Amino acid sequence: MTTSEGESKQEGSMITSSELRELRRVYEFFCNLADKVKITDLLDPAEERLKLLNGPEMAEEDPETKEVEIKDLECDIEKYKALLDEIKDRDQQVIRPQDVAAMLKKLGKKTSKRDVLEMIWEADEKLDGVIDWDEMCLNFQRNIHDKTGLEPSSFYNLVQFEIYDANNNGRVSIDECMNMLYARYGREVMESKISLLFSTGGKAIKEEGKEGGEINFTSYVEAVEKTQMELFNASELGRTIADKKKRKVDPNRKK
Repeated sequence: MTTSEGESKQEGSMITSSELRELRRVYEFFCNLADKVKITDLLDPAEERLKLLNGPEMAEEDPETKEVEIKDLECDIEKYKALLDEIKDRDQQVIRPQDVAAMLKKLGKKTSKRDVLEMIWEADEKLDGVIDWDEMCLNFQRNIHDKTGLEPSSFYNLVQFEIYDANNNGRVSIDECMNMLYARYGREVMESKISLLFSTGGKAIKEEGKEGGEINFTSYVEAVEKTQMELFNASELGRTIADKKKRKVDPNRKK
């Protein structure tokens, strides 16, 4: 049995093939992310500087000085890429608290250490302080099939946002969401979910650029948490709690 066959069998029909593929992409991106960020923070400016030195903007600079800097940058870039490969080739490919924290920081979300640990706890079935591939899949399954709004979903929301953010720019667009939502829910539900995500105060987000309207992670979480609360209020437990509150306000209300 191949790995893909094993994964498909393990997930059954609960996760679509496109979701499983994107979930794996996000998982591999998250694994040891904090360590990868330290390297990319050095690699990215080095590559930008090298591009500048080789471009027309620096054509008038002293050739010898430029050549020395180019060689140094090429050496550094090779070293940084080798370090990234080492991280990606580690035997232990798991998502740690510092990796979640690094992702949230990348998205501009201020989160306490306690909140990060609670996000890990939501998926950490083995209680070993990290999230592996099987745990990520199980957490994803539980949340996409939650009908009560009670399933802990902070980690899932982060993962789902990254699944939608196909170009990894820290924002999700209407175009990025549509294909995934259509594959799971069909057109009618897809349209209602798009409307929820991409509207503010009842007004649709103004479409800009090739991908249409975009929202950041904070706006995304606000929208999905609203949906989660609506699910809970519509559940049997939610209705029971609401009814008890009404009785407290009106003690003469019939049971």
